[in-house]
Amino acid sequence: MTLTSEKHRAELERFSELLSKQAYQTQVTPAAGEVTYDALLVRIESFEKENRVWILELSFLPGLEDDLDEVSILQCYVALSEHPAEENLTGLASLMIKLNAKLPIGSFGLLDKPRVVFFKHNALLPNDDPAASDRIVHELVPLTSYLLRSFSDPLVKIATGAITAEAALAAMPFGDVIG
Repeated sequence: MTLTSEKHRAELERFSELLSKQAYQTQVTPAAGEVTYDALLVRIESFEKENRVWILELSFLPGLEDDLDEVSILQCYVALSEHPAEENLTGLASLMIKLNAKLPIGSFGLLDKPRVVFFKHNALLPNDDPAASDRIVHELVPLTSYLLRSFSDPLVKIATGAITAEAALAAMPFGDVIG
């Protein structure tokens, strides 16, 4: 059973069509198993570094239709690294705190169970203006891609123990501003 309303499911389908026209690979997935909401999966590629690929999940926060009259909340989520080692968590958290304070939108974080390093942000979409919602989603995906290309690699390297937080900050774009 899905918690996603029919209206929001239709919007995810419309966004899928919109992004497909921009050469993104997309797929709308229904609620299944422990996932109780429908989602639009968008493949984001970076050709700058070893053809890195991320899956951006777009989903509406369910159950708020009765509380929000004018807008809906679209959540944007990307899992970056699974199962970071315990010994890397302090450095990882320290750098995420510094980085998140400077980001223009969204934040990097760490889920506990399952332990996953992620990037997330939310967008308010107007309920009565599909064209405006389309424009927001049209800009949202490239902005997410830019933030991931710019900042995720050092965080993943800390999570895997490849580098320290200090080395990651030194190598990070805008590291002098962030640190």
